[in-house]
Amino acid sequence: MRAEVGLDGEFLWPVEPRALATLYRASAEHSRAIHVKAESAFGGGLIGEAGRIEALCDTGATELFITLGLDLETYGNAFLQVIRSRDGARILGLRRLPAITMSRFRAGFLQRVTNPTGGTRKITFTAREIIHLREPCPMGRHYAYPTWIGAEGMLELAHAATRYNAAFFRNNAIPEYAITFRGVTPSAAQKEAIRDFFRNDFRGMDNAHRTLILTSGEEGEVSIDRLTADVKDGDFLKLIDAARDRIPVAHGTPPRILGIITAGQLGGGGEVSGQLFIFEHLTLKPRRRRMLDQLRPLLRELGLAPGDPDTGLAEGQVAFRPLDLTPPKDDAENLPELVQAGIVTQEEARALLPALANMAGEASDGAGAPIARSAPATQVQALAALLARF
Repeated sequence: MRAEVGLDGEFLWPVEPRALATLYRASAEHSRAIHVKAESAFGGGLIGEAGRIEALCDTGATELFITLGLDLETYGNAFLQVIRSRDGARILGLRRLPAITMSRFRAGFLQRVTNPTGGTRKITFTAREIIHLREPCPMGRHYAYPTWIGAEGMLELAHAATRYNAAFFRNNAIPEYAITFRGVTPSAAQKEAIRDFFRNDFRGMDNAHRTLILTSGEEGEVSIDRLTADVKDGDFLKLIDAARDRIPVAHGTPPRILGIITAGQLGGGGEVSGQLFIFEHLTLKPRRRRMLDQLRPLLRELGLAPGDPDTGLAEGQVAFRPLDLTPPKDDAENLPELVQAGIVTQEEARALLPALANMAGEASDGAGAPIARSAPATQVQALAALLARF
C-alpha cells in the first residue's frame, strides 16, 4: 500500500505526477485534448473589469490561466502563487507554480525545484500564499485525480505496446532468442562473442543480414530457440486505435477537434456546430465557472466577483470569454442590420466585409467584367451596396 506522507512530511500524490507527465507524452490525442481544453476554456481571456488582474500578471492573465488549465487537465491540480507585500496587506503579483513540482504538507505547501547541478532545492509556502485549484473528484483527498483518469490503464497499455515495438525495430525486428549448447560447454570467449554479436553486430538496421557462426565440435550440438511469441501488426494497431477512441470520451472532447474522423460521420458544418455546442456547454463552461469559484477569495480581495457572460456582467464582475458559436454565415447575414442600427460603424463593416465574404462562401468573380444584377443576391452583397451609398 502506498504511503500517504513523504520524508519531508508532505502528503504524497495518489498517482505520481511524473507518471501523469509520461502519459501526456505517450499519446498524441491525449496531449492534444489537454491543450484544446485549456486553450478553449481560457484562451479567450478575461472580460469585465479584468484590468486589476492583468496588472498582477507578468505575461498577461490569458497566458497565466492557460498554463493553469494545462496543469489542471494533466494532473487534476494546479497551484497559483499570490505574491503579497511584506505586511501582507497588498497583492503584488500572481504566478503559476508547476504542479509537477508541488506538494501539500501540514504547514502549507512544499515545492521541489531541481538545480542545474542536479540537486533539489525545497521551498515552503504558507496556506495563504497558494491557491490550490483542483478538479472535482469523488476520491481525491489532498489532491484530485484528473478527469481522464478512467483511461489511464489504456494509455499505459498503448504506451507499453509502442515502446515494445520501438525496441523491436531498434533490434532489427528480431525477437529474443536462447542459444543452447548440448554435449559441450561453451568457453568464456565463446559466450562473450555471442553477447557482443547480439549487442553490437546484430543490432540496428545497418547491421542487417549479419551471420553468426557457432562451432561445438563433433559430439556437441547447438540450437537457437525463439523465446518471444509472434505479435501481429494488426493486433498492435487495434490496441492503438482502441486507446485513441477512448481519449475523446475520457476528456469530454469531440473527436473531430482532435483530428479523429469516425466512420459514418458526414463531417458537415451542422455536425461540427453541434459538437462545438456540446463541447462548450458540457466541458468548457463548467471549467470556467469552477475556476472563478475557486478564485473567489482572491477576487474578493481585489474588489471583484465572478460574473456570468450569458446574462451580462455587472460592475465589478469578471468572467472568462466563452466560445463564439455563431457560424460566420450568420454573422455576414446580420451585419447589414447592425450597420443600419448603428451598432457597427461603417469603417468596422468595411474591414469585416472581405473576411465574412470568404467565410460565407462568396466566390470571386474572376477575370473579366462583373455580372450586373438588378438586386443583391446575398446579405453580404446587400451590405456592400449599403456601404456604397456613403
